[in-house]
Amino acid sequence: LSASCFCAFYRAAIAMAEGDFVPLTHEILSQSLSQIEKAVAPGLGFAFTRLDCSNKELTDLGNKVEEYTQLRHVILSGNKLNNIDAITKLPHLLTLQLDNNEVNSLGCFMEADLPWCQRIDLTSNKLTALPPLALLGRLRFACFASNEIDSLDGFGDHPALEELQLQTNKLTSLKGLGRLGALRRLVASENQLTSLEGLDTPVLKTLDVKTNQLASLVHLSGAPACEELDLSENQLNTEDPNLPELRRLATDTPALKSLSIAGNSGDMRIEAVVAASQLQIIDGEPVTEEDREAAVAKEEELREAAKAREEELARAAAEAAAEAAAAEAAAAEGGDAEG
Repeated sequence: LSASCFCAFYRAAIAMAEGDFVPLTHEILSQSLSQIEKAVAPGLGFAFTRLDCSNKELTDLGNKVEEYTQLRHVILSGNKLNNIDAITKLPHLLTLQLDNNEVNSLGCFMEADLPWCQRIDLTSNKLTALPPLALLGRLRFACFASNEIDSLDGFGDHPALEELQLQTNKLTSLKGLGRLGALRRLVASENQLTSLEGLDTPVLKTLDVKTNQLASLVHLSGAPACEELDLSENQLNTEDPNLPELRRLATDTPALKSLSIAGNSGDMRIEAVVAASQLQIIDGEPVTEEDREAAVAKEEELREAAKAREEELARAAAEAAAEAAAAEAAAAEGGDAEG
């Protein structure tokens, strides 16, 4: 008995003892197969290519699925599956839907035989980390929303990935994401992001990081082609009249057209136009000529405020230096008196 078989047997025994063991039986399997098409390999005739076992309360896949090597689409949504080893050996699989299950690890994907898989959905599972998915070399769309992922360390580079959804997890940064050379849409909203460190997406068009804890846009340069950016409900502010963070929208994302920024510190619409004049839409509303005229006036106001701020900082620095010199002189006099 192999180690993997023993583990599967052990899990099944525990589940049976707890009274909630619901395996994928031959009866359920036969009722869930559809879409007969010509087999990929020559001489095999025709075969089922779609398996839909959604909402069956399944807790175990057993070893029957592996026999259907011609499957191209597998839907297992709304079950109670924890172990998914059985579906990582389907060489012709194109799409895999596993949302609303109890999967807590994707370690099996590190030895997967899924060379043609292009789409996976593991929304609402119990994942805490993502392993490298290098063996899924043609993966284009991946959704890991609504899990408990707190780190991307080890996820690595995925040159074919075009869309990645990581919303509603526990990420504090994007470190470990790797270089995603083909990624065009990244959703990382509703996390705990305090930094965009790790962002390396040269052709990304859409970046959604709303409802996080971003007070800085350092590392936004990792998405130089971004056209649509959602920064709403973060911790950005305009306290510094030089607008250092908002000005990154112009220098780091010169192609940016649409910005969502509501829910930060006050109304930042006009400041956004000042900092990034290329913007065409802010918070879903077109940038008008009135907005641009208001931006001209605001820029002059900010320039005066920045000048006053610099003078105040210089005055405070001079006062601090004078106080330090006085304290040093007093200390020196005290030393001479003791002598």
